[in-house]
Formats: sequence, C-alpha cells, structure tokens
Amino acid sequence: MVEAALAGQPTESAATAVPGAGQRLVTASLMPGTDDAPLGVLLVSRNLAYISQVESTVSYSRKLSALNRLTAGIAHEIKNPLNATMIHLELLRMELADREQPLEHVNVIARQVRRLDEVVQGFLKFTRPEDLHLRAVDLGGVFDQIRPIVDAEAQKNRVEVVLDLPPGLPPVEGDATLLEQTFLNLALNACQAMPQGGRLTVTAQAAPARRVSIDVEDTGTGIAPEHLSKIFDLYFTTKTNGSGIGLSLVFRTVQLHNGEIDVQSTLGHGTRFRVHLNQATHMARTAGG
Repeated sequence: MVEAALAGQPTESAATAVPGAGQRLVTASLMPGTDDAPLGVLLVSRNLAYISQVESTVSYSRKLSALNRLTAGIAHEIKNPLNATMIHLELLRMELADREQPLEHVNVIARQVRRLDEVVQGFLKFTRPEDLHLRAVDLGGVFDQIRPIVDAEAQKNRVEVVLDLPPGLPPVEGDATLLEQTFLNLALNACQAMPQGGRLTVTAQAAPARRVSIDVEDTGTGIAPEHLSKIFDLYFTTKTNGSGIGLSLVFRTVQLHNGEIDVQSTLGHGTRFRVHLNQATHMARTAGG
C-alpha cells in the first residue's frame, strides 16, 4: 500500500488485524513536497470496532427516539379516556351516595383508575424530552430548597440529617428544578428506607475531570443484590405502595445532564447513591429553585 502510494498509484483502504487492537481500516495517501519529490505517505488507521459501535449507537438512538414518539402518543390516547372515566365515576358516585355497597364498588374502580393514571403520567414524564435550562447551579441552593421537605420526612421516621457541602464547592452545569427533584427523590427514598430511624448523610466534593460528586447515603434496610440491577428500571419497585417511577426519573435526569449515577448497598446496613455532575464553565449562576 505504501509502495503504491509512493509510485503515485491509486490506493484502496484495506482492513487488517492489529495484534491487541482488533480490526483496523488503513488508508494511505501521498503527501506531495515543495518540489516534484513526495514528502511522504500519510497512513490513517481507523478502529473498525469503534466505528461499528458508534454506528450501532446512532441507529439505536434513532429507533429509540421513534419509539418514544410512538409510545408518548399511545400514552396520550390512554389518558384521554381515563380522564373521561374519572369524571363519569364522580358523577356516578354522587348518584349512588345513598347506596353503601354500590358506592364501595365505585370507590374501588376509582382507586384503580387513579393508579392507572399515575402510571401513564409517569410514563409520559419518562418518555417526553425535557426542556433543559442549563445554568451554573449552586448545589447549596438546591439543598436549601428541598431541606424543609426532607426534614419533615426525616422527623416522621426519626432520621438524623447530616448535610456536608464544603465552602467553595464548584457550581455544576444543570437545570436547577430538575436537580432539586432528583436529590429530593433520593433523600426521601433514603428516609423511607429507615423506618426504625437512622442517619441520612449528604456530602459533595470536587472530583477529577472537572466534575462534582454528590453522595446520598443512608443507614437503612439496604437493597437486595438481585434488585440492584433493576432499581432504575421504569415501574420496578419493592415498596407496597411504590410507583416505580422515582428512581427511573432520577436516572434519566442524570443522563440528560451528561452525568453518571451508581449505587452501592448492603442488606441491613444501608445504601449509597453517588451522582457525578459536570462543573459549570462560563454560565449565568443560579442558587437553585
């Protein structure tokens, strides 16, 4: 290939196996010099496995986007008759107010319709693209906004809340409202995982690669190993009255922020969620909320 390029002959790309590097696509191009003599040959090696992976990811993203549009449309079609059903159930309830047994049947139907409506609403939130308003967000402001709600839940469960946000913590690139919902979800889940009391600890620190890591850790019941890989799945829940939507939305929000989230848990000892977010660059700053 090099000889052909130096001789001025047309060259073709060739796939070759490189030990330890997999399949490579190699092309050779003649680099002319200032006079008639060639300066050299430029060899370009492309990782075929990586190119294939990128193409597969792009294809998958396109299919997922189309599927999201389809499923969101279906969900809307379900929601309309649900709303009509609820309205007529309320009218029927008023007509049967003096009949105890039929009214109980109506109540059961109404509860199930509300439950179905919650499922559809959660599905819509999960599939509908969010309109992100990215700014430089002060995490201290985010936790100031959600602290009263977290404290109320903590007091109900006899949970001590420890918040450790060091001074000078870099702001993160994010949507303040979505981040508030995310950390509120994690904190409330942590409190509910400690029905006998315990400690909720939230810490944050600057991390490598211009990131900020935030830990939400509890001393609660923990998560069974067989459930760890499923906790971010839509509608998966181990709670009696859980919707299985909260942690899915947490995961999706972190993804929308180009962040990462992981979880470590030990049964009977507690759980720690760690969120990695990008530090803000040159953005207008908001305190959250």
